[in-house]
Amino acid sequence: MGRTRKPKIEKTSPLVTGPQTSPDLDPEWVARVRERLVAWYEHAQRPLPWRADQDPYRVLVSEMMLVQTTVTAVIPYFERFLNQFPTVQALAAADETEVLKAWEGLGYYRRARQLHAAARAVVNEHGGSFPTTPDAIRALPGVGRYIAGAILSFAFDQPAPIVEANTQRVLARWLAWREDLKSSRTQAKLWETAEQLVPPEGAGVFNQAFMELGALLCTPRSPSCLVCPVAAECGARLLGIQDLVPTTTPKPPPLEVTEACGLVARGGRVLIVQRGPGRLWEHFWEFPTIHLNGVDPAGRSFAEPVDLAEGIRRLTGARVRVGPVVQTVRYSVTKHRVKLDACAATGLSEELKPGPGLVRAVWEAPEKLAAYTFGAASRRLVSWVTKHEAEFANFESDA
Repeated sequence: MGRTRKPKIEKTSPLVTGPQTSPDLDPEWVARVRERLVAWYEHAQRPLPWRADQDPYRVLVSEMMLVQTTVTAVIPYFERFLNQFPTVQALAAADETEVLKAWEGLGYYRRARQLHAAARAVVNEHGGSFPTTPDAIRALPGVGRYIAGAILSFAFDQPAPIVEANTQRVLARWLAWREDLKSSRTQAKLWETAEQLVPPEGAGVFNQAFMELGALLCTPRSPSCLVCPVAAECGARLLGIQDLVPTTTPKPPPLEVTEACGLVARGGRVLIVQRGPGRLWEHFWEFPTIHLNGVDPAGRSFAEPVDLAEGIRRLTGARVRVGPVVQTVRYSVTKHRVKLDACAATGLSEELKPGPGLVRAVWEAPEKLAAYTFGAASRRLVSWVTKHEAEFANFESDA
């Protein structure tokens, strides 16, 4: 029998052949990438507030906030949040309402609840000191493999890999990986590669440099290959496919939803309700809202269709007279695109009794609405109500 020839690997490729099912990385390529990336990061890194020290609490807060949110948007929230809850003990001791209010505007409020639960776990189960082992950190509420890797490497300089939005794009280009970025095979390959790339010492600096490269140079569109410190090591660049990689499956179009809510005025106050537990926006406040058509993402449907006046009566116990639409708010939530029509309304009765899906219903002065925690769409309506506070007498009579 003839000898089996190994496939030829170009000198510039990051991969080398071996007995593994998935090829290993060329050690020389790994060394060049590490050296060039860290050298670039020394002068290119942004002065972000969570990089001020290696406090694992600050790492946890920042990474929870940065999930599906831009750095620019997060910075002011991070600074305000740390001013209000400067330590993990302070956050653990806080009431959930305080935490949600401090998070208000960042969206993805499940992260705020998970962060709060993680802080309580650190205090109650670890005596207020962050655990330092992967299993213990992964056991914290809301902490997956990526955030665990950030805490382990940034705070404790342990060689834990990181794969997130920026680094997975960089990895796919370095490997000239053409398969769907979201497939399980791709994710397994990227995590395996990241694990081989992270150095045994200086892991925190390397991982931050890795993420920074994706944020500043190896961007989703038009990557800045001419100034990239590792362009010569990039498989996609060598093949001229850097603008085609990575490959992702397009998202399906959003599901259209229509809702209506009442801006119900009575005696210079406005009617607001608090949603119950177990559903979208649990414990958040809003103006009484009903679902009209489309898939219902928030559980606002009644057994049979009702008009807004009847819906408000069932939700709050208040009889109302509904007037015209005064504001229309459009927003996205999960897989849905929602159109919310806000109607002027007059309260015809005072007594309130929360109905399905609600825990409280109150009449509140417009100037006090800022103290309540609202979702993004409701906050826009709060701004409108506050702006028109002086007109509420006419608002009631005209509705």
